[in-house]
Amino acid sequence: MSEASSSRLLYRGSLSLPDSYILLDGFTFSANLLANKDLLHNPLALALESMRGRPSLRLKGTELLKNIYIDPSDDVCMDIHPSATLSRVYFENMLCLSHLSPDGRTETGVRVALGDTDGPATTEILIFGKIHSSLTTPSLTIHVARIIPATRAPRPDDPTPRKPPQHLLTRTQSIGELAANTRIKVKGDNSEVVRRAREVMLHLPNPKPRGRGKDKERGSAGFKVPTLPAKKTNHAPEGDVFGPVGDAKGKARAMDEGICDLEQENKSIIKKFTVRHLDAVGVSKTHPEFKELFGFVYRGTAFALRTAIKRSPVSARALEMLVEAHIKLYVTSPT
Repeated sequence: MSEASSSRLLYRGSLSLPDSYILLDGFTFSANLLANKDLLHNPLALALESMRGRPSLRLKGTELLKNIYIDPSDDVCMDIHPSATLSRVYFENMLCLSHLSPDGRTETGVRVALGDTDGPATTEILIFGKIHSSLTTPSLTIHVARIIPATRAPRPDDPTPRKPPQHLLTRTQSIGELAANTRIKVKGDNSEVVRRAREVMLHLPNPKPRGRGKDKERGSAGFKVPTLPAKKTNHAPEGDVFGPVGDAKGKARAMDEGICDLEQENKSIIKKFTVRHLDAVGVSKTHPEFKELFGFVYRGTAFALRTAIKRSPVSARALEMLVEAHIKLYVTSPT
């Protein structure tokens, strides 16, 4: 690690392995102050400093550098403590045994997430090795870079800049003059033709709009809102040979409503008689066969009195006889 005066400590902690309770400890992330004079504009340094206080970062696995895009301009390095044997062995196997690319980087790196989620807002970093040439023996320095989204390939529907046609450009005019709405002066023999055409266009007669006179006459008269028809208060119903039509329909509707009310009242009485007589023979509402027996007795009694319940109130004596007969038929002995 470089001297303390030229480096700034960003994060110190460990890496947690996926699906395991083992921690790789002894890691220190630092930024080179000589290359990063303004750390406020260094996204990776700010992200690592925001992780202070967390005991570990999430290790996601290995990644090939050719499959992702990284931003190496942050210039952040990582050091491993000499006493962290397990961490040193892990990164020696991952980085020292990896092949080197033409730019001196290892082909394999370790991917780490700065957060608990894997969403688009989570910053992910890549730890890789880079060859460091020295006078004695070459060594491998551990660098850290921020993983950035891949650049999108151009699509067919993307707008492309277009150049103006060549015949619009003259020797004395540029694209900027054309964009400034400057007129193009035609030189040569065609100047007289252009002058005559301009005079003809300026002295053309104004065409008279069609139908404007009629619109003016209509506008002078003004728009009148038609009045509403008079509302008839005493409207006598139309009649035919059989009498007023409206009254006949009203009477028929009233009769149908009266029949429906009478039928519903009689049916409710049949239900009450059925429940009372079933309870008398020991079949209460808590009985397991109460629903089936109630349905058979009620439907059979209502069907037997289907004509009488629509005309007049049903007789209590006739109703008791029918209900008792159905109960004797379905209930053999008290329970």
